[in-house]
Amino acid sequence: MRVRLRNFARAVATCLGPVPAHTVFHLNQASNVSTWRKLVLVSALRMRNRPYILHIHGGKFDEFLEGLNPVARRVVSNMLQNASGIIVLGNYWRDYIARVAGVDDEKFHVVPNAVPGPSQVPKDRGTPVVLFSGQLTRRKGVVELLRAWAMVPEDLRSRLVLAGDLNDPDGEISRLLEVTPDIETTGWIGPEGIAEQLAEASVLVLPSYGENLPMSLLDGMAWGLAPVVTNVGAVGEVVEDGKSGWVIPTGDPETLARVLENLLRDSERRLSLGRAARRRWEERYQIDRYRQRLDQVYAEVLRKGR
Repeated sequence: MRVRLRNFARAVATCLGPVPAHTVFHLNQASNVSTWRKLVLVSALRMRNRPYILHIHGGKFDEFLEGLNPVARRVVSNMLQNASGIIVLGNYWRDYIARVAGVDDEKFHVVPNAVPGPSQVPKDRGTPVVLFSGQLTRRKGVVELLRAWAMVPEDLRSRLVLAGDLNDPDGEISRLLEVTPDIETTGWIGPEGIAEQLAEASVLVLPSYGENLPMSLLDGMAWGLAPVVTNVGAVGEVVEDGKSGWVIPTGDPETLARVLENLLRDSERRLSLGRAARRRWEERYQIDRYRQRLDQVYAEVLRKGR
């Protein structure tokens, strides 16, 4: 806690202290405490009439805004409205924040997340493995995933790997883990462990109820996995339904089971979707191009003068 407070105090001092001319402050913002911290920093910047960019992360920012009381929402909206630029991860978030917070369209810059990836993907992965990468919660659709997996015919059901730590207050996920066949849980694993799982898997599944633009999806695409996702946040802008993956409804284990069955049964379809997902990552979501996109945003903000 003391380290965090010291770091925050340094950030406030930087916002108020001397900086080179043509400096733009880039603030990463998510929900809850993150927003209130940024409000303090933004107040310091506005005291010095300094331009700032808000970079919106986190899959619950819409729920956060809608849950604020009218006074708090006006305060947050004012912070957004007075930004020199707002970076969002997809068109969904641009449209939502513009509508709810009353921000001018010209302030938005859509810059999706980006991730590194292997120079080549494994050509022969053997028996198809289905991978879920993320925290094991209801919000991530893990209950529906486990129910769907149990519906997949036994002769097709290979192995479902759940790579992430468990957050299960009501115990329902734990109960399903005990009775669902052919699953493997890893607990929390770091980047090297995730890379090992991505190298073995053939399908990435993310049946979430809410996301911004998850890195786990982009990681799966970079490794050539066939994505099965729900249309939440900016996810539906990344995965082209039927072309570079499957987009399914939220809360629908029956549809999820049918899609998984089809992908496990049809190897050519599975491989084709994986190749298309890999190409889409190469064209749009490679980390090598990310800094260039940010530099373009900074240049535009400076050119406009605010």
